[in-house]
Amino acid sequence: MSELAGRALFGTCGWSYEDWNGVFYPPEVRGTKRLTHYARSFHTVEIDSTFYAIPARKTVQGWRERSPEGFLFSAKFPRLITHENRLVGCGNEAATFVDVMSELGDRMGCLLLQLPPSLTVHAFDDLARFLEGLPDGYSYAVEVRDRSWLVDEFADLLKRWNVALVLTDGGHLDRFWRVTSRVVYIRWLGNWNQFEHYNRVQRDTTEDLDWWTPRIEHILSKGGIVLGYINNNFAGYSPAIAEQLQSRFTPAGD
Repeated sequence: MSELAGRALFGTCGWSYEDWNGVFYPPEVRGTKRLTHYARSFHTVEIDSTFYAIPARKTVQGWRERSPEGFLFSAKFPRLITHENRLVGCGNEAATFVDVMSELGDRMGCLLLQLPPSLTVHAFDDLARFLEGLPDGYSYAVEVRDRSWLVDEFADLLKRWNVALVLTDGGHLDRFWRVTSRVVYIRWLGNWNQFEHYNRVQRDTTEDLDWWTPRIEHILSKGGIVLGYINNNFAGYSPAIAEQLQSRFTPAGD
């Protein structure tokens, strides 16, 4: 991703939502056609389905085939690793997941470790061993959901392995803490299940985006790479927010 230095890519958390039919997706766009249509508007997407199981290789190959050059996928590690085994004794599963996702080739963004709220900094050594065992040559990000992690030792661990600390808006933690790698991973989450439908913007996010804009600009000015993903729960309809962010950071002429 070094060619993306100083650039920000924005997308959504997932792309397959029935509520987007007739709003983001034309009526004739269904099934596997959705990704191709999505990639005409955005340059990246976060895959949520990998949280539930390691996908088949042919599924990952299909994602690559239906996306254009320059498009990036980020994907969550399976919950078997993060939530069930809590990073312990699952090195083989992690290696298998990374190997399957490597079918994306140059479409690979970050692989995301979303830790459960119940996993506190007492699991520091488990995380350290897990990161040490990950395959080299890929970008990783860690999202913590307990404040006990917000200590210098944790930041130093991520910096040592060039792993991004996920910055979030909404959910469990404050908006900002520390940049730990050249790739900066941001998730606009909102509050879980606060909207009944996801087919329109239902909350004014102007102040939120105004808060983030100068901080992202600063990251980009230092040669950082921003991957930003918006959840439907942030404002009720994530494509609209992704478009707003994209318009703020699209270089002239693009």
